[in-house]
Amino acid sequence: MKMDLESQLSLNVNESKLKRVKRFVLGKLHGSCADDYNKLEAYAEELRRSNPGTDVVINLSRDAMEEGKRRFLRLYICFQALKECWKEGLRPFIGLDGTFLKGKSRGIMLVAMGQDSSNHFYPLAWAVVDKETKRTWSWFVELLKHSLDLMSGENVTFISDMQKGLLDAVRNVCPQANHRWCVKHIEANWSKKYRSGEMKKLLWWCAWSTYEEEFKDQLRKMGELNEMAAVDLVSYPPEKWCRAYFDTNCKNLMVDNNFTESFNSWIVEPRQKPIIKMLEDIRVKVMSMIRNHEAEVKSWNNEFSPHAMKLFKDYRVIAQQCKV
Repeated sequence: MKMDLESQLSLNVNESKLKRVKRFVLGKLHGSCADDYNKLEAYAEELRRSNPGTDVVINLSRDAMEEGKRRFLRLYICFQALKECWKEGLRPFIGLDGTFLKGKSRGIMLVAMGQDSSNHFYPLAWAVVDKETKRTWSWFVELLKHSLDLMSGENVTFISDMQKGLLDAVRNVCPQANHRWCVKHIEANWSKKYRSGEMKKLLWWCAWSTYEEEFKDQLRKMGELNEMAAVDLVSYPPEKWCRAYFDTNCKNLMVDNNFTESFNSWIVEPRQKPIIKMLEDIRVKVMSMIRNHEAEVKSWNNEFSPHAMKLFKDYRVIAQQCKV
């Protein structure tokens, strides 16, 4: 803006004035944040009307209501089509993560993500809250449990980082669920003391080990390089992050939460907008993505995804070398 004004109009305008103008123009284009919050309940009602069965929950601040005011606190959305498809066809595997909103009001978006047979991320539910805390995560997981009929979680596997409030929320709301920890998050904490590239490589080989003896072999190699590194690594329970100890109910060998973080990157532009514009952009993006994936499925040569067929052929070659 500064360069355009100088070159086209020979005006020298200071940056603070340009920032005020930019905020003014964006406000005109997108409407004010306050306007969007005032329209939220009407927006929620329209979602319920046009998508029967959709769960939309809006909480208002109790403290503000005692003062005679109405102040937004948090919002949760889970579309009927998304939850029905998860129940009917997706593996019982859910990634949980939170990401910062960049608009004027700030806040945090909590997301729950599934994964389809082509390993595309599959959004299940999202929420807007003020902070990532045990209370907000418990509220989100409780609503997700109701939307997806998770019961006490005995048939589902979650994966997330090791944020304490999130771990406690899953443990309390779905006590029977399996809960994996993202290895990237473990690596970030563990490598503060052990920065060697070889050590990090061994950590990932430990995580990727598919049977116990292999895991112990990789751990032993790490111990030969640095005994304390191996001891510190197993202080994170291996059943939470090593494939050799994963439950067999969920046929998914992922040890990181990349697919959920991919969604957060995918919505980086909507996250800068006022709340209704943001929610609508996300809804339209998800709807378009699923339509594109549907077109992709119709191009398959048979009823199995190319990803599944490639795995099948690879393992068939390996199986020919096996003996009972």
